Amino acid sequence: MIPEDFKDFFVNSDVSTQQEIVSSLLAMSTESSSLIEPREDKVVTCPHCQDVRIRANGKLKGVQRYLCNGCGKNFSETTGKFWYNIKKKDKITRYLFCLLSGYSIRKSAKETGISIQTSFDWRHKLLTSFDSVSVEEFQGIVESDDLFFAYSEKGNRNLDRPAKKRGEKAGKRGISNEKVAVVATCDRSGNKDFKVATKGRISKKDLDKVLKGKLDKVEVLCSDSHRSYNAFAKSLDINHKKFNASKGQRAVEKIYHVQNVNNMDMRLRKFLASFNGVATKYLQNYLNWFLVLEKIKNSTTRITTVAAIAFASNTAWMEFKNIAVNHILFRT
Repeated sequence: MIPEDFKDFFVNSDVSTQQEIVSSLLAMSTESSSLIEPREDKVVTCPHCQDVRIRANGKLKGVQRYLCNGCGKNFSETTGKFWYNIKKKDKITRYLFCLLSGYSIRKSAKETGISIQTSFDWRHKLLTSFDSVSVEEFQGIVESDDLFFAYSEKGNRNLDRPAKKRGEKAGKRGISNEKVAVVATCDRSGNKDFKVATKGRISKKDLDKVLKGKLDKVEVLCSDSHRSYNAFAKSLDINHKKFNASKGQRAVEKIYHVQNVNNMDMRLRKFLASFNGVATKYLQNYLNWFLVLEKIKNSTTRITTVAAIAFASNTAWMEFKNIAVNHILFRT
């Protein structure tokens, strides 16, 4: 379920190390100070409208309440976080052990003592909270690539077409609306990001949406020679190095290439293959999970930083609730 190197590290670690990892993740999910005192790396906003103009508004049953001056709505320090409204909070620690150990949804449910549906919901609430680990800015030499996955409605019981069997070939050859495009981007400083972009071929408009404001400090953009990247780089006046792998073009001046992003793509595909198919509406969640594991797989000391970004998210619960709605908009 998760990359073997991290899973093996976690499973084979001593109990104290495992507890340190889980405790670090949970600590940030209950840290209320981050809501009103934004950290330097990320400003925390109102979970309803994302406004930063918030103020204290008394307490209810010992829980601090706040009022947003933007939308006028009340909320508490727990509103919108992944564990908001969860009835069995005492089981979250055990569930995290299962998740980090690579257990399936069914096995996690059995080990934790919750239903399979609850296990499924908890997984995606957690993974939705990881969306905030997305890179906000790249720098220096950046590599970008688009990769494609079969459009999937796995789990949908109300299909408007005959169900397909697992592994069945697409009805159309090449890149079509039966494929989902994911934009992969990385720089030489170790910043990595994956974003679901569109169905079928990407356009300059898709790249604008995915990479908007993230390339201000970029010196060189390395990508394939597709016209969408050409137009995108030209619009931003970025030095663009293009490669055509089918013609054997691998590197320019020895330092400009797309080998890092291609290697990242390969690891992602291996990661997703372990799930035997991922529904398109949940694809971004698994991309988030892969990115988090990439950040923490080589060092336990970095996990607190990752947790500070991911588990302090106060919009995870709303985003989880909107997955189905967003997917309807995506597929139309």
